[in-house]
Amino acid sequence: MTERSSFYHKLTYLAGIVVLAFPIVWLSVPATSGRAGGKLAQLRTNYKLAQFDLGKVDPASETIKFATLGLRGVAVNLLWEKANYYKKTEDWTNLTATLEQLAKLQPNFITFWKFQAWNLTYNVSVEFDDYHDRYYYVRRGIEFLQEGVTFNAGNPQLLWDMGWFIGQKIGRADEHVQYRRLFKNDTEFHPADRTPDDRDNWLVGKEWYLKAIDSVDNQGHSLGRKSPRDFYSSPAKSQMNYAEAIEDDGFFEKARRAWMKSAEEWRQFGNVFIEHSTGVRLQLGSQKRLEKEVADLRAKLESMAPGTRAKLVEEKRAALTPEERAILDLPKDKLTIEQSEKRYPLEPKVAVTDREVGERVAKEHPDQKNQALQLTSDIERQDRQLQFTISYKRDANYDYWQTRADFEQTANALEARKLMYDGRAAFRKADLPSAKKLYEDGFAKWRAVINEFPSIMDDEATTGSDLIDFIKRYRQVLDQLDEKIADDFPLWDVIEKFDKESDFTTEIKERKEKQGKPTGGPATPAPTPADNTAKPEPTLAEPAKPEPKPAKPTPATDNSAPKANEPTAEKKPAAADAPAAPSKPAPAPEKPAPPAPAEKK
Repeated sequence: MTERSSFYHKLTYLAGIVVLAFPIVWLSVPATSGRAGGKLAQLRTNYKLAQFDLGKVDPASETIKFATLGLRGVAVNLLWEKANYYKKTEDWTNLTATLEQLAKLQPNFITFWKFQAWNLTYNVSVEFDDYHDRYYYVRRGIEFLQEGVTFNAGNPQLLWDMGWFIGQKIGRADEHVQYRRLFKNDTEFHPADRTPDDRDNWLVGKEWYLKAIDSVDNQGHSLGRKSPRDFYSSPAKSQMNYAEAIEDDGFFEKARRAWMKSAEEWRQFGNVFIEHSTGVRLQLGSQKRLEKEVADLRAKLESMAPGTRAKLVEEKRAALTPEERAILDLPKDKLTIEQSEKRYPLEPKVAVTDREVGERVAKEHPDQKNQALQLTSDIERQDRQLQFTISYKRDANYDYWQTRADFEQTANALEARKLMYDGRAAFRKADLPSAKKLYEDGFAKWRAVINEFPSIMDDEATTGSDLIDFIKRYRQVLDQLDEKIADDFPLWDVIEKFDKESDFTTEIKERKEKQGKPTGGPATPAPTPADNTAKPEPTLAEPAKPEPKPAKPTPATDNSAPKANEPTAEKKPAAADAPAAPSKPAPAPEKPAPPAPAEKK
């Protein structure tokens, strides 16, 4: 190669470098405050992929990542091992320091923040005897999760967990009385402009739930795998928990206003569109509207050819044997066990679907074929929507919580709870006659509440449990006075239905003996006047496809009990949130993580 040709090659290389510089600049120029940057920078901005779009940019965190020289994964594994070791050895100082280092290396790993916040709040806190120390680590876990929110701005999983931790851990722990007081007086945690009335843990938790909902509805973040039913119901349930908590504190007029707001927010939740797993969008408050629409469509289909459904039923019955038709003709409450077993498979055989009616109308009236088939499709679509709505309502105990919010704000319910509160205070002062009178007046009010809202007798987990607790306290007063529960006590039906722990077995037995009722099981039916020579056959309610019984109301927690790496309430709540149970449905971790250890008792 000559000297001249070498020079030409250098010129060619230089020209190539200059040419390639243009697309490189076009693609990769970084963005600044006054410049959009290259194509890649613009794409990062449009799709929010840049670090500053994810959340806070920490120079120390970025420096540590570079300092690992590509071995960040190895460093993370080593630090996780150290964290677990310090936890086992109860070295809380080094554990906290290790968690801080992990936070620098994994600022955008969502499961890390959830796991370690749970670890501090639920596991580390219980290792201390003084509730002040326990509260410190509860708050430390909450602050740790809040730090995760700053690095992952708008992440609905972390925002929702903030609401859960503040509401459930502080409001449901065994030390919830002390925790609520400490939290309300914790000026270091609360912003300076937050009033004392707004420092209640349930209201603060509700604020975080609303931020989580806003991040999904208005900022475009994904809900992930979390149940939308539990996600969107959390603010209203937190409001109910607040109403119950201040009621327990003796603020009854404030509680009335809180219950009114709870009822309004629960109805608003009923109007929220929730996506079913099949993709159908539901509104839990739309059941009555859907029932009317289905009934109107069916009536319109029936009017096209009156009697078609009945004709189809008779055709199906004609295909049965005389014995089978005889079993179907018997009243359900008169069936024997054997007859009930035989009837069960027969009912589907004579059931007529809307599709069958529509097809028969289309066949017999060709001029109305298109209209009949269209009506049939409309009925099936609306009925499917209705059945999904009923199922979701049952899982969310929607009707119960609506009734609860409605009856708790009534004058009778508020007066009943006030009398229970005053009765307990009188008992603590050893004023037994006053305590007895207050409790008895309160039970009369509770009777009025039950008469007005009989459906509350279907609930065992909250209302039933509350009433049994009140009756137990009343019996303590009677024991001191050497008296027993009177025969005209207005809530005997509550005792008999909700005494699951058999605390009132003796009283129930004595009362039945006075009334001449057997106490060892169900009574044998007496012979009927028409036939007093033979005992009637034993009967059994038909087992065929009964309407699914509503699940017992779960406390106002996520409803649904939290899934893996999600917190669960420490004690059985007495009121309305989360993880259905429970549901009662969980954020998808970014990468596998060990399950959160169960809280030590």
